[in-house]
Amino acid sequence: MHIQFVENKDIRDENMSIRLWFVKRQIGKIFRPKSMRDATPQRIGQHFLDVLTNLEGKMPKVPKDGVIEHVNEDGALGDWIWAPGASKDRVFYYIHGGGYVWGSPKAYHDFGYLLSKACGARVFLLDYGLSPETKAPTQLHQSLAAYDYIKKKYPKANLVIGGDSAGGGLAHSMLIAIRDSERELPLASALIAPWVDITGSGDSAKENLWKDVLLDARAIVHGADQFRGEFAADDPVVSPLFADQAGLPPILMQVGEEEILRDDSVRLAEKITAAGGTAKLDIWPKVYHVWHRSAAIVPESRRAIKDIANFFEPFWAPRQENL
Repeated sequence: MHIQFVENKDIRDENMSIRLWFVKRQIGKIFRPKSMRDATPQRIGQHFLDVLTNLEGKMPKVPKDGVIEHVNEDGALGDWIWAPGASKDRVFYYIHGGGYVWGSPKAYHDFGYLLSKACGARVFLLDYGLSPETKAPTQLHQSLAAYDYIKKKYPKANLVIGGDSAGGGLAHSMLIAIRDSERELPLASALIAPWVDITGSGDSAKENLWKDVLLDARAIVHGADQFRGEFAADDPVVSPLFADQAGLPPILMQVGEEEILRDDSVRLAEKITAAGGTAKLDIWPKVYHVWHRSAAIVPESRRAIKDIANFFEPFWAPRQENL
């Protein structure tokens, strides 16, 4: 297992720490206000959903040169998005986060564009059902249907996958299911602070309870109960940390040192390595959950996206056809 503690001083931007500090401070005020300090898990969860919903209209817009195509085909729902120069033989299948209660391809269009531009790839953003209306394992089945659609549409493409938070957990559940069903595996995976243990049993859930400026560990069990349906919280279908990790492609994980989900990535990397696989774990200081979404402002966000592109680069075959 390769563990890297990323140092901010490596970023050659003297204003970096100011920008990170400012955005992080604002996020804390919005997501973790003092009024929520003694709130119930249900109230904390509702506040999380309300804040994300209110922020949807403030998401950055996709540049005019971005291309978006909606998909509803062969059981697959989602959006293709790509930037100029993206190649048909590079496909990045990405699953959005949001605690399984929020999110959509539209809310991630700007991020999909950034991933496409960095990787030179077409990006597919999955549209999956949200809880509490949709329970597991529906989300997993939807992700597999989209995977099969992508493989059918672009059978010769170099395919990688990824996701953040709950989407990272779903992406890893999908990867396990792909392996177990003997489908052709993707070439690699990149997970941003994946929620792979919905029991909340990692030490960081307690250690970082008041350090994490975005997620509140006290609401994890409530959110998990809305999502897991009839599955036990430690069932590998909903908590892929507890699955057999053998026979998987190389995986990059990026997570903040102060996140409640930090140890989800730490433990997953340990299990993958113990099973004979390749895991690269980057632990970033001072950042907040899925800091990548602040790329328009924060240098660390842009660097993390570049690191994902660099991780995938050896797995891409030479480009053959541009869009």
